[in-house]
Amino acid sequence: MPPTRAKKACTTCNGRRIRCNVMDQQPCANCVALNTHCEIGVSRRGKYPRNKIRRGTPQQQQEHVQPQISTPVSASPAYSWRTPASESHAQINHAERIALKPSLAHTQQTVFLGESSPLTCVIDEGRTRSPDKGYANEMSKARLHYPIPERLDANITREETLRAHKSTMKEQLTRNGAFSFPSKEIRESLLQAYFTWFHPCFPMLDRKVIHDTYKNETISPLLLQAMLFIGVSLCPDTTFAKTGFQTRYRAKVLFHSRARAIYDADWESNKITKLQALFLLSFWRGGPNEERDTRFWLEVGICLAQKRGMHVMSKLSFQSGREEMLWKRIWWAYYIRDQQSSAALGLPARIRDEDCDIAMLEPKDIQDEERVEDQEVFGVQHAEHIPYPIEMAKLARLLRAIVSTQYLPRQPTAHGISRETLHSQLTEWESHLPAEMKLESQSTPSAIFLTGLLHMTYNNLYILLYRPLFLHPTTTTTTTTTETQGTIALEAATRSTRIIEDMLSHNLVQHGPNHLITHAFSTLCIHTINCCRTTGTTRKLAEHRARLCLLGLQELQKSWDLENWVLDLFFRCLDESTAHCLRSGDTLVSEMGMGRSHGAANLSNGSIETNDATGAIAADNSQQWQDPSPDLMAPNDWYGLFNFTDDYTDVLGMSSQPDSLNLQSLEFLYRFL
Repeated sequence: MPPTRAKKACTTCNGRRIRCNVMDQQPCANCVALNTHCEIGVSRRGKYPRNKIRRGTPQQQQEHVQPQISTPVSASPAYSWRTPASESHAQINHAERIALKPSLAHTQQTVFLGESSPLTCVIDEGRTRSPDKGYANEMSKARLHYPIPERLDANITREETLRAHKSTMKEQLTRNGAFSFPSKEIRESLLQAYFTWFHPCFPMLDRKVIHDTYKNETISPLLLQAMLFIGVSLCPDTTFAKTGFQTRYRAKVLFHSRARAIYDADWESNKITKLQALFLLSFWRGGPNEERDTRFWLEVGICLAQKRGMHVMSKLSFQSGREEMLWKRIWWAYYIRDQQSSAALGLPARIRDEDCDIAMLEPKDIQDEERVEDQEVFGVQHAEHIPYPIEMAKLARLLRAIVSTQYLPRQPTAHGISRETLHSQLTEWESHLPAEMKLESQSTPSAIFLTGLLHMTYNNLYILLYRPLFLHPTTTTTTTTTETQGTIALEAATRSTRIIEDMLSHNLVQHGPNHLITHAFSTLCIHTINCCRTTGTTRKLAEHRARLCLLGLQELQKSWDLENWVLDLFFRCLDESTAHCLRSGDTLVSEMGMGRSHGAANLSNGSIETNDATGAIAADNSQQWQDPSPDLMAPNDWYGLFNFTDDYTDVLGMSSQPDSLNLQSLEFLYRFL
């Protein structure tokens, strides 16, 4: 006997046309899974004027719908998104069904207003005068979240206009290929890469929710394109070869531009989904003149998160513990990335600790409550996956403290934290590491990968803390003491090099997040300077460590686009013999002396393939695509930077005088890779 149909459904499930159990429990199971507000709407049956619609026969309806579903998806001469005829309809239909289900359901909209808002004091006063009744008392239950009056709610007052806009946007996005997806096999191989390499580092998605929405074909197109962008960046070379793209850069431009087009069209209405997608889009590494770079997407996401009140989460109430844990994971992911990118670029952080009131991550916030069925694609949580994001969040706070006390334009005078205090905090952090994050006790690739990333970040904090003393050892009162403290940066760089070597031996560097580029480059600079200051065996060891750093950067170049202009400046800071040995070619050295316009175009034995986003998509997408970023480089062909002779005992063959390096310029370069 078929199950009895529910007499009522909440507005969310009604809008998505899915089964709802709100009559048994509220919030319903679907709203709990999607972290949305569950509300039973008022039926409009018999309360609106009906328009006479000529429905036609089922055959006529099918003839009307069929051309839209069977429209050829974008294709390139080298590779077609379309599957063989026997599978074409099902695959394309999957992509269309995803695109045809935006979040149109009406839920109670709220706005966050902080403590300094005048409205807050009105609510407090009303609660004091009328503690048992009144609107103010009702508002105090969600003191900082205020419901938007229905007459101001766009979903009510301009519903028809928005529907027309959605329809227009859907046609435009479909025509431009924003809702086109690769075949199921490729799609799931890229999702597998996402959950294998990226999700353990930033668990800001609910694995179970993503699994369920993907399987029932209701996953957000914006989020799916963003996940495919990350997946194609981190997938192994064997997996990427099956996608049919000529270069990984082209594939990244395609998925990123599709996600960006969906975001620009304001197609996605779920704010949490937007936050998740914006975070993934922030891993786009644009050129120096590109406005929509990493910082752009991070700042947009942080602004949206703060408008939701995530930065003062301790003062908010949640419908479920699952929702609260998801919010915490999202906020701390943004916090970590914001501190990393601001420190790497020497720019102000958008998140300040003094503005926040949020608890530190705990193991219960990271643990998956349920296991998914398709573990081959969506992965399974391992023991090391739980402490990693927690410890990274703690290091991000220490990074904030180091940058704010050591690198601000105006150094704090009265209440600044001393270098010794920060050193002791780093030591204390290491002493309290859980066993899963101990570097010496790991054997599985996943554990080696995550512990390596964590300790690279830890060592980089020592480099940041003691780098000024390493670069300028005679700037303080006691030269001997300063030199001893300066060697702490060198020791940290040496430890990082051992981690890079270990990760290289397991083929793990390629899959690391892009902040690993900053750490590897910072380590390379320390060893390069040490080469100038030492002789004999010590110098040869420094040369060998510098070579390992370059090999690590070469592996990272497979996944992330290293900044050519930064490496150009890096080699300009070296003396001629150093640059010659690092680049291993007289032609390359002469090009570096001719300026960036020549060096950026020919950084290897072959010229760099220059692509803008429009050209890249035109090759992999036969439909017209306009992208406002014409100066994006495709730095996928400058491996000449990493070429060495078999005898690399004098890789950095140079003068032993410290003056052979421009230390001021080299210190400036630490910020960018």
